[in-house]
Amino acid sequence: MRTTAIMAAALIAAVMATTGNVKAASSEQSRTDDEKAIRLGGDAFTKAANAHDAKALAALFAPGGELVNEEGHAVQGREAIERTFAAIFQAHPKMRINVSIQSIRFISPSVAIEDGTSTITNASGEGAEHNRYTVVHEKQDGKWQMASARDLPDEESSGSDALGQLEWLIGHWVDESPSAVVITSYRWDDDRRAILSEFKIQVGGRPAMTGSQRISWDPSTKKLHSWLFDSEGGFAEGVWTRNGNQWIVKLTGTRRDGSVASATNVTTRAAKDRMTWQSRDRVVGDEVLPNIGEIVIVRKPPQPGSSASSVNRDSTGESK
Repeated sequence: MRTTAIMAAALIAAVMATTGNVKAASSEQSRTDDEKAIRLGGDAFTKAANAHDAKALAALFAPGGELVNEEGHAVQGREAIERTFAAIFQAHPKMRINVSIQSIRFISPSVAIEDGTSTITNASGEGAEHNRYTVVHEKQDGKWQMASARDLPDEESSGSDALGQLEWLIGHWVDESPSAVVITSYRWDDDRRAILSEFKIQVGGRPAMTGSQRISWDPSTKKLHSWLFDSEGGFAEGVWTRNGNQWIVKLTGTRRDGSVASATNVTTRAAKDRMTWQSRDRVVGDEVLPNIGEIVIVRKPPQPGSSASSVNRDSTGESK
């Protein structure tokens, strides 16, 4: 059983954010009072959770309340819930939680359903854990209590999986052609929710351009999305699609002179420490540009004290 996931569901059960979407099922005043009562319980829950008070947390559940993790494993009853929280706090003494409430729906005068997400962190520096949840609140003897707190598969897990397919990029790369030297690097951000990239282009031994790129999951399109900025004032957005060992990036952007540009870039993982890059379908304004043929890029050990860098082109696919 993933106890931290169960904790996430339970914690969220009582934490009410100001963005809650309350749908009336009786009078407006009654719903306002009910929401206020649940929010007060949420304040008490948050305080107890961050104080690691397992007994106080369990008391906020209905006598037969339950916690269910995303695998379907359930803990039922206040005593079992208290033991679960006590074990979690013992294993994770620095645990903290942040919550984002997506909606609250009043199904009847005595039943409310809450949906949202949570992030659990530890002072030890472990990676953050992200969860979705659904909680059923029941009003018994005039008091709102948690009847069920259920952890759900994180919608962003698919994004983490997709982004993880690019983990092989992490590190330093170099392309030394007769016309230019391009030094590149990729690294994870602190929460491993994005890959950050920087690039530095040298021509004739002198700096010619620098820039940065961010690659992350776009939940609206269910695809990897990138944002690229170069030192000349150009910028572009890209949508990534995988085809075997290739990543096809559809780029659209604006150059420093204001002209609109687009390109299709293809990065191929040729070996553990070698990849190729090419650009086609390049258009700047009304002008169609020739394709850029395959360029070989190899991994290099990071140099102590050197700055990170990335990609061998500007934001619209221009070779430098």
